[in-house]
Amino acid sequence: MKKGLIIVFGKDDVEFENTIIFNLLYNQKVTICLVNNGNCGKVYDLLYRLKENSKSEILILSLKKEKPLSLAVKAGVRSLVNKENYEAIIYTEPKNISHENYNNNFIEVFNKHLKKRKDKRVLLRTLYAIDELK
Repeated sequence: MKKGLIIVFGKDDVEFENTIIFNLLYNQKVTICLVNNGNCGKVYDLLYRLKENSKSEILILSLKKEKPLSLAVKAGVRSLVNKENYEAIIYTEPKNISHENYNNNFIEVFNKHLKKRKDKRVLLRTLYAIDELK
């Protein structure tokens, strides 16, 4: 089964240029959903450049209005789940992966077998914050 990664970008995340992580995750069969939280034009341009420069399967989702992180993540989950079934979906913000030393941590996380939780709604049973898994 595949795994998914949701990265929620706000208007302040325009300087993100770490495409190394996307290319490392390409070998792990990870689908990446980039969420433009607030429909910022500069962020959309950045996400489009990231998609063009990466080998990974990347979806771009733009939310018309800025939402709290939890609602932006739910929108990303719905976008991913509409395409395929996922063993696990991990979400984060760009600040958590902007340093090169985090790349190995992401590879380790995606190599783990994560169990479904029974105490969550069906759609969110396979959703994990990156902070939970480090």
